Amino acid sequence: MLERLSRGWAITKASWSVLKQHPKLMLLPMASSLALITLLAIIGAGGYMGHKAGLFTQVLQADSQIPFGFYAVLFAIYVVCSFIIVFFNAAMVFCSLQAFNGEEPSISKGLATAMGRLPQILAWALLASTVGVLLSAVQEFLKDKLSIFGSLLGSLLEASWALVTYFVVPVLVVDGVNPFEAVKRSGAILKKTWGEQLAGQAGMSAISFLLLLPVFLLVVVAMITFKASVPVVGWMLAAAAVPYVLAVFLVFATLGAIFRTGTYVYATTGKAPEAIGADLVASAFRKKK
Repeated sequence: MLERLSRGWAITKASWSVLKQHPKLMLLPMASSLALITLLAIIGAGGYMGHKAGLFTQVLQADSQIPFGFYAVLFAIYVVCSFIIVFFNAAMVFCSLQAFNGEEPSISKGLATAMGRLPQILAWALLASTVGVLLSAVQEFLKDKLSIFGSLLGSLLEASWALVTYFVVPVLVVDGVNPFEAVKRSGAILKKTWGEQLAGQAGMSAISFLLLLPVFLLVVVAMITFKASVPVVGWMLAAAAVPYVLAVFLVFATLGAIFRTGTYVYATTGKAPEAIGADLVASAFRKKK
């Protein structure tokens, strides 16, 4: 645990040095989050209006089972959300590559590059969403049949997929290949260079978890104030916690993208970006035994 925290702290500091030099990189995860929030708000408003108009009641009365179209709409929303995330991640990869090359990152060029890879990004969003749904279904099936062992096996399958596709977005940006080829190249890069067990990202996640611990304390205090009939204090605490959580989320989303791009550079060229360092990049992955 201490080793993971130490590695995570070192990775966070190295990635932070890049973000500190180019704070504009934060604009991309902010834009991604804003786009997702806007999309979900529109969907929520449409759902509320449909509910008030009695559309859902009419559909359920016409057929006691949930219609296939409902699931199709949910899947379409899932794909669009995935597309938004991948699109801005692709722009982030391009801007990170600029920073590693000693250039000033250009948000407009990053977005233009993502636009240039629009077919590949859309295809990958569709593939990733489909696999995600299938893996969830498989996990539920295994859980029903094998209980806790099924859950563990399902989680292992999901983790394996996440690992194999770790470099997909950088491959899409740099090589412009189709998503199947991108998955193949991503797995080959990872297997050839480091093996199969990713550790660096887990260390960074541990650091972000520690930074979020004060929020849990605020939640407890807020709950106590609500029960004590002092809601004003509770709402003030909640108002303070929300921007803090958002800030931590956005910062670590940016740091994670920066480091992932750095590992990709090292994996494909054999040279680590100066801001990251070869030893730190190599320590992000456990080698096969």
